[in-house]
Amino acid sequence: MGRLLRILINSSGLFTFAVLQLLCLYLIVNHNDSQRRIWAETKSVYGSSASEFIADKLAFLDVARENEILRRENAALLARIPGSGYNTSVDTASFQDSMLQQRFTYLASRVVNKSPYGPYNTLVIDRGANLGVERGQGVVADGGLLGIVSEVTPRHARVLSILHLDTRISAGLDNQAFGTLRWDGRDPRRVTLTDVPDYVPVAPNDTIFTTGYSNVFPTGLPIGTVESSEPLPGTGSQDLTVVLLNDPLMAGNGYIVRDLFKDELDQLNTVK
Repeated sequence: MGRLLRILINSSGLFTFAVLQLLCLYLIVNHNDSQRRIWAETKSVYGSSASEFIADKLAFLDVARENEILRRENAALLARIPGSGYNTSVDTASFQDSMLQQRFTYLASRVVNKSPYGPYNTLVIDRGANLGVERGQGVVADGGLLGIVSEVTPRHARVLSILHLDTRISAGLDNQAFGTLRWDGRDPRRVTLTDVPDYVPVAPNDTIFTTGYSNVFPTGLPIGTVESSEPLPGTGSQDLTVVLLNDPLMAGNGYIVRDLFKDELDQLNTVK
């Protein structure tokens, strides 16, 4: 308290000057018509600019809050698609009991870092082990796939993009034919579906979906459309060029796919 009083006493001249300046400004504005009009106009111009600036900042905060709400709602909607459930219906000669059990859940996340564009594209999302994120989980984006989790820390995770030379995803057509989806490192808008039997009819613009066979993504998520097919002589298979529905390089949000049956399936896969 004594230090504060000493500061006030030592700076009393400055405070007195400031108070007198404000008093003079008040008297000039309130007792002079021309100065009052100038003050009113100045306050209107700069006041509106300040109000607009504050409104823009508040609007930005509102957009961020609304975006967070929308991402959570999208995650909840993804969890309701048919491929995210497990069919537990029991059909007998006397009755049918139909019920869909939840198998996949989705955790909304934001992309916080990306590697420079190249043949091994990766990104970092702001969700980690403290929220149940694990290696091998798939990540989807608005309108398509984003990649697969490769490394996890307590609060973040590294994702191998679908545009990564080492990424492999089980995908197929709605006629049950399937193969392996991979990127050749050239055109970021196109990937290749390999090992599709050559007797399977394929037409341009056919949609390619996830199969669910790899237990990384649910069945039936759209990936892209067929642009062309190329039979491979002597192999009995064909390669399909697929145009992606989304642009993984531009994604700002992602939804981590969590398989509630993972431990059970892993146990079966380890049985020899």
